[in-house]
Amino acid sequence: MLEASQPWNLFGYDVRRALHYVRAGWRDFLWDDSSVVLGAVDEVVAARQPSGDTVYFRAGKPVAAPTVASEVKARAVILPDDLILCRTLRVPAAAEPDLESMLALEVTTSSPFPREDTCHGWLVVDRPGNEIVVQLVITSKSAVMAHIARELDSHDVMANEVWAQVADRVILITGFGESPRLSRNRHRLGRMAAIVAYCVLALMLLVALAAGAKYLELQQVRATESEIASAATDAVALRSSLSSAKSMIATLNEMLAAYPSPLLEIRRLSAILDDDTWLGSADVQGAQIKIEGESKDASAVMQQLLDHPAYSRVEAPVAIRKVGPRSERFVLKLTLADQEPAE
Repeated sequence: MLEASQPWNLFGYDVRRALHYVRAGWRDFLWDDSSVVLGAVDEVVAARQPSGDTVYFRAGKPVAAPTVASEVKARAVILPDDLILCRTLRVPAAAEPDLESMLALEVTTSSPFPREDTCHGWLVVDRPGNEIVVQLVITSKSAVMAHIARELDSHDVMANEVWAQVADRVILITGFGESPRLSRNRHRLGRMAAIVAYCVLALMLLVALAAGAKYLELQQVRATESEIASAATDAVALRSSLSSAKSMIATLNEMLAAYPSPLLEIRRLSAILDDDTWLGSADVQGAQIKIEGESKDASAVMQQLLDHPAYSRVEAPVAIRKVGPRSERFVLKLTLADQEPAE
């Protein structure tokens, strides 16, 4: 039996800490200042700077002043640098699920103020490699309230949020008036989640209805197909035989195209050549035709065949020679124009 202290490892992770990892992931996804979700649900906050000027923030980033001042429900006070104690911590990324408890321990050990008077805030500012860079801010609650009373003449702890500005980032210090705004953010997030869930449910319902309609249509088509197939057995057999006949005709046409009819080519040569020319032999091999014969002017015969559009090439593999006082013997190799192989 496993002991209670023995870790339950799955691929190197302790499965008992899975909930911590899920919580940390959701926290960053929903409430981190770089989160798209927070930018959509957060509201504009009017923040009073130590100089007395008012600037506006949304999701931790400066924004333009709203056109209607009454729309701003949340107000914050940015503390001056002399009221805050800043610490930059580097924490291993594997310790992120325990980040809050580690920071609480760091506040306890580092705060110069009494425990009941200490308040703090923190923000993850960077994630280089396998580390997490955390900006921690510690301050005194009584000093903060004295500053608010001096600047705003207010003694209500919940009237204003308290922020600290480090470099270009603002850090929320918990324990003051941030609860109403965060509650409204959660309400808006819940409403958005409900709308998204409703849309997803509606979409799934539409898909299910469409799939059901298509299924019924498919059943009808299958039933009709079965009836047609059983009533048209002869037509299917005839179609098969017709397909075979078409295949045979296509094959025959290919053979005729590859091997022209010798009779057709001899008729063509007879029509082209005059009575002074006669052929002794004709060898038809596909697109190549080899003829042998005699003529009074073999060169004229060769030129006559070259000028005819039926032949793309006329060659004399054997030299023309005289066989009599008025007769020349020739051997010509003809290439059909419509059967010439592509180079």
